[in-house]
Amino acid sequence: MTINKTSQRYSTKTIVYVAVMAALGTAVAILTINLVHLGYAQISLDLSHLGSFMVAIPGGGILGAIAGALVGIYPGIAFGYIWGSLGIVGLIGLPVGKAMAGFTSGVVQKTFRRPFLSVILGYVPECIFTIWLFVFIVPFFTLIPAEFVLIIVLGIVGKAWIEMLFMAFLMETIFLSRGIVSMLKTIFPKWDYTPLSEM
Repeated sequence: MTINKTSQRYSTKTIVYVAVMAALGTAVAILTINLVHLGYAQISLDLSHLGSFMVAIPGGGILGAIAGALVGIYPGIAFGYIWGSLGIVGLIGLPVGKAMAGFTSGVVQKTFRRPFLSVILGYVPECIFTIWLFVFIVPFFTLIPAEFVLIIVLGIVGKAWIEMLFMAFLMETIFLSRGIVSMLKTIFPKWDYTPLSEM
């Protein structure tokens, strides 16, 4: 049986790219979460999704979900045990939520082919999941008083939408670059995308 060396190289490049972007997202998470946080309120600046969106937009939903889960590990630890008190709920819930956003972002990108919409619409399932997690799970598995849960989750979601707007504009700007798009098409040759600057 003959092994296709081209597909092997493609697989290796894809794995390396996902790993690098997951590492980038984790580094950004460490920097932003530790820079700005409101302690017990579980609210902190978190731009870790930069890594997952950089994968989801050219790579699609499955790779976006993998990158999202990976970049969610440090925020899960941080909000579970360092700056927050979510414990195992945060450790599991944040990677799951970020995986949902990464997956949806990749699916949306295939349909609309616009990074801005991919980020904004991609976050919707994670937003709903976050609200569900805090309303139905957090009060039963953490020491956070039930009367504070709704206030906390509204603060988290409100802050997250501001982050998503920032990242949506940033992704649209990054993918204006013909050089970046050309480079990514060598990793993801099936990516159907044309920068706004060339339309």
